[in-house]
Amino acid sequence: MKFKILILLLMVPLFYIKAQNKVNDYLNVPGPINLNQKEYNLAWSSHPNENYFKQEYLSPKENINQYSSMVLIEFVKGNFTLKDIIDQKIGELQEAKKTNPVVNYQVLENNGEYILDFLISENSKDGKEILIAERNIYRYKLINNSKNKGVLLFAVSERGYEKNMDDFFNNLKANSSQLIEIVGNFKLPDIEIK
Repeated sequence: MKFKILILLLMVPLFYIKAQNKVNDYLNVPGPINLNQKEYNLAWSSHPNENYFKQEYLSPKENINQYSSMVLIEFVKGNFTLKDIIDQKIGELQEAKKTNPVVNYQVLENNGEYILDFLISENSKDGKEILIAERNIYRYKLINNSKNKGVLLFAVSERGYEKNMDDFFNNLKANSSQLIEIVGNFKLPDIEIK
């Protein structure tokens, strides 16, 4: 009998680990997401508290740890003003810029929505090399309907790594406004929290 209980106790953590790897569509977003001639599938999700939901989408050949482009959808329940949220993120970027000259951003406003286009990087310890460069375009929208009230973030993240850093920055320079337009014109999904 003790042996059966021990086996049961050893199996519970295995189920728990497997359950943590399960990806949940908390926001009930129909997929895949088609954006900029790429198809993105739900790859990771998190619901760390009752008010916050995050979902990350990747192309089939990409992975969370090293991707070239990713789509993110986040929702935070509550009463917010977009200006306060933008100001908070800008404060974070300005603080990062003090120690990282690569950090750069611009804010655009359109019909009550905001787009924050920003560049961040992870640099070598001596600061002489860029190991990862990441461009993010965050589109913020207030949601206020009978089912949900809060802020929706729809975002695209693009990364360059050491081996393709020149290509990353050349593409950024040549096509900087194109992705902003694509994100700004994308029909945002109607989220429904499960």
